[in-house]
Amino acid sequence: MGGFTMLPARAVGRRDVLLGMVGAAAAAALPLGSGSAWASSSAAPASTTGPAPAGPARLGPDIALQWIGTTYDLVLLENLSPPAAARAYACAAVAMYEAVVAGMPSHRSLAGSLTDLDRLPPALHLGQVDWPTALSTAVAGVLREVLPFRAPGTRPRLDTAEADAVAARRRAGVTDRSVRASVTHGRAVAAHLVRWIRADGHAGTVGRPYVPPVGESLWVSTPPNHRPAIEPYWSEVRPMVLHSAWEVEPEPPVPFSTVVGSPFHQQAMAPYLQSKANTDEHRAIAQFWTDNPGSFEPPLGRPTGLPSGHWMSIAAQTLAPRARLDLAVETLALTGIALHEAFLNCWAWKYHYSLLRPVTYINRYVDPTWVTTVNSPQFPEHTSGHSVASPAAAAVLTAQLGSVAFVDDTHAARSLPARRFSSFDDAAREAARSRLYGGIHFPHAIDAGLVQGRQVGALVLDRVRLRA
Repeated sequence: MGGFTMLPARAVGRRDVLLGMVGAAAAAALPLGSGSAWASSSAAPASTTGPAPAGPARLGPDIALQWIGTTYDLVLLENLSPPAAARAYACAAVAMYEAVVAGMPSHRSLAGSLTDLDRLPPALHLGQVDWPTALSTAVAGVLREVLPFRAPGTRPRLDTAEADAVAARRRAGVTDRSVRASVTHGRAVAAHLVRWIRADGHAGTVGRPYVPPVGESLWVSTPPNHRPAIEPYWSEVRPMVLHSAWEVEPEPPVPFSTVVGSPFHQQAMAPYLQSKANTDEHRAIAQFWTDNPGSFEPPLGRPTGLPSGHWMSIAAQTLAPRARLDLAVETLALTGIALHEAFLNCWAWKYHYSLLRPVTYINRYVDPTWVTTVNSPQFPEHTSGHSVASPAAAAVLTAQLGSVAFVDDTHAARSLPARRFSSFDDAAREAARSRLYGGIHFPHAIDAGLVQGRQVGALVLDRVRLRA
């Protein structure tokens, strides 16, 4: 299937960008007489009686895509770390799936597939549940758990998003009785998932002091930000499907050496020489896939929705013109789980090896004036997070949607041009290469990461059973 182009984005949030993607395609996917979640205020008023709500297989994907956009905006506002962002997207996507799976007879709950997730409560008054309303209530409840709410605007934005989504369903003709049943179901799903999330070990990783190990080959904080290590205890977070955070073991780094011409010296020279050979296209690729954590304290960094947000956006863009709600929530849940596991596994090995970054090696032993094209994030080198997460997500998306061409306009709000890809694997390879163009990874961290990520994606596909 060919790619598609998003509508021009305004200088606003991801929710507005994703609305442009949904457009007429989502409206066409809605059942006759059901109305869109984005129906105008002139729609028929809510009533207390009416036909049974349509099932997810007859609804368009627009409400799920809207919430991916909202989650992206909230992650950006909160300036989460890469693994914390992956956790937020995964939990949000799991909530969306579990909120509507009772209306999908050919599917089963994630309980039994995800570690320690017990059977969720049955949907009461099943015939009255409006699935978009239940989805909105469930995902909002889970986001209230996984977001730290450091930014003053985050909670009001989340509350408004939930209220607007429910109000839109009322305007679309959903009855008061159905809204009440749907909110009750969504809240029950959220409460169950919140208990599961709270037991994942994340709370114990927050705020603990960390002193990096010292050694010539070991990681130190990098210029220009020189900030503390990001999420050094993330390996303690509970996996969703992996048997442990360490299950997929990457190739170890090339043995460290400062000898000119040695294998490690060649690894270090690769990003250094690449930076001098970069074309405008190389620099554009590096910027497009930057997706680094930002900073709200000097020196400032420009926050993004992180690599997991970029891949959730890719999933949403590809789903928008072709999917129904059942396929959308299934695909987003699998993608979120794959990203969660990829960052968990990658972070475990990053801090196990604690290898220095290229900029540290080059400044010490080659050129003290060298600066990277993209700022090195504040965590160790091996393996590359982009290189692990991207093929994991690509594996899931290919299994769900096929090897399709698409246009990625994730960074329209940042005024970066869209890029066209022949497949998800094509995008994953470019995302990995971008870290060499940016000067922030040795080639072996990229190559080993790609293999690692493919293995993580394969395990997710093997272990998560969603079809009844």
